[in-house]
Amino acid sequence: MAVKIHIATGVIFLLRNQKHLGMRSIEPQEGSDPDAVLSRIEAAVRAGRLGDALAETRTLPKISQEALTIWIEQAQARHNAVLAANALAERLTAF
Repeated sequence: MAVKIHIATGVIFLLRNQKHLGMRSIEPQEGSDPDAVLSRIEAAVRAGRLGDALAETRTLPKISQEALTIWIEQAQARHNAVLAANALAERLTAF
């Protein structure tokens, strides 16, 4: 019983202090704060929806966008390449 109490106390501590500890949501969250936006970006990437993830990055504050500049550029390049490959595949199978 004591172990359960200690675990519950630890979980409550983490939930109350997640912002101070630098923790993020792991499930997609509603809202416009950076944590919520990042949770949706991560969910979109995991689901293979890179275009949606890139659209979400545009809703982040400028300072957050600047911190993700390299990732955004690489994600955009990959997204463009996938779109081009899909377009080519469609043209090749249309014959």
